[in-house]
Formats: sequence, structure tokens, C-alpha cells
Amino acid sequence: RVRAREGVICNAPVWSLRKLLDGDGAAVLDGAAAPSTWRRKQESKATTPPPDPEDGYLSALEETEMTRSFLHLHVALDAAGLDLDAMEAHYTVMARGLYDGAGAAQQPDPCGELNMVAVSNPCKLDRTLAPDGYVILHAYAAGNEPYDLWTKENLPTRADYEALKERRCAVLWEALEAVVPDARSRAVLAETGSPSTHARFLRRPAGTYGAATEDLLPDGQTAIRGLVLCGDSVFPGIGVPAVAVTGAGAANAMVGLAEQWRAMDRLKGEGTMA
Repeated sequence: RVRAREGVICNAPVWSLRKLLDGDGAAVLDGAAAPSTWRRKQESKATTPPPDPEDGYLSALEETEMTRSFLHLHVALDAAGLDLDAMEAHYTVMARGLYDGAGAAQQPDPCGELNMVAVSNPCKLDRTLAPDGYVILHAYAAGNEPYDLWTKENLPTRADYEALKERRCAVLWEALEAVVPDARSRAVLAETGSPSTHARFLRRPAGTYGAATEDLLPDGQTAIRGLVLCGDSVFPGIGVPAVAVTGAGAANAMVGLAEQWRAMDRLKGEGTMA
């Protein structure tokens, strides 16, 4: 068992925080004031009563709005005949488009299900990521895949799950084919990931991408001395760069300014920080 001496930096999803605390810790956070961001959002809702002054910090976290989940397609392609130099590092493919010509009310939702697909080509930045003669691509629908389709109640067997993955991930293959038209025939390896993948292996409740922007915590400080939160529920939110910022902020909360400068100087000396 590991016991912290100075404090704990926690990057667990905020919806999971209560079960990580003992009774005393949960009581402290339940008794603390709810985050200002949560209160402002509740007050702005015309259809809901104003927030109860007794609503505590931990209860508010549990009501944080979740974004939807992901679909992923990771492929390795035979690159014979492909002009890899002409390919971009990143593409955005709109499966249903931004406008279908039927009037404003009928415009496809850019963030709707199975519409916006990102295609990343990391080999553009580093060719050594794939063996000579191959290229790896990653197509994904980020934050727009509903989780309720993927529950065990809706998918009682493995065959049901695999069939749904094939149907839902078809749009990812189509996005890849917008970049490499014969992607399927070139594929030597293809792996798909679903909201269930996120929930199981990343321990993301409902496979969520993270907290909705308007529900982000302004910082990671809590009413428990030495407990600092970080991750995609803390400003600036979702995405690797943003989450890294929250981690740096949490680390900074644990040390003084002089110690931080010394650490940065050491990292620069090692060449791990510009």
C-alpha cells in the first residue's frame, strides 16, 4: 500500500472520485461549496430550479455533463505507390457535410453522430513510426458517439458487439478512403475501438471523452488539504495539450516557485524541455 506524504494529484474522471475517497474524505467534499462554474450553469437553466445552497462540491461533480464517446480505426497500410510527401498530417472529413442544400433547418449538425471524422497521419511528422513501405493512419469520431448503443443490455453477445462495430465504423473507413481511395485493399492491419473500449480499458464512465466545456472546474484545488485534481474535467479541458496543462498546474500547486524553476532548468539541461 502506498501512502502519500505531501499530497495526491488525481486525474481520475470526476464521476469516479467519490468511490476513491474514504467516508471522511467524501464528507469533506460533500460539505464544501459547489464549483462556481456548476452554479452558474444551473442558474442559467430556465427549466430547472435554482441550485440548492446545500448542494456540495462532490455532488456537483457527479452531475457534471459528459461529452459523448469515441469511435476509432487504427490502420497500417501498404504505402507502395503512395506519395507520402504529398499527404497532410491531419484531415477533417465531414461524412454528411456541413450543408445539404435543403434550407437552414435541414443542415447537418457538424458535431452530430457519424458526421465529423478526423484522420491523423503521424508518419508525416515522423516516418520512423512505421516500417519502410508502410504508413499508419488513425481515423476517429471524437465526442459524438452515444454510449447507450453500446451497453450490454443492447449487445448481449460478442457477435452483436462485433456487428455493431462493423456498422458504426463504416464511416471511418469512408473517411480514410477520402484520403487514400484504396485504403481497404492496402490495409495490412486494422483495429477498431468503441465506447466500450474507452469504458473498459481507460476506465471512462460511459466511455466519455470528458466534461462539457461549460462544466469545467476552474482549477484543481479541493477542500481536502493536499488533494489536487487534474485531467479533462479541469480548465482548459479535453485533449492531450489541455490535460497536460492541468497536470502541470497540479504539480505546481505542490511545490514553491523556486523549486519549479529548478525543475524546469534541470529539464532544459536534459534536453527534455525547450
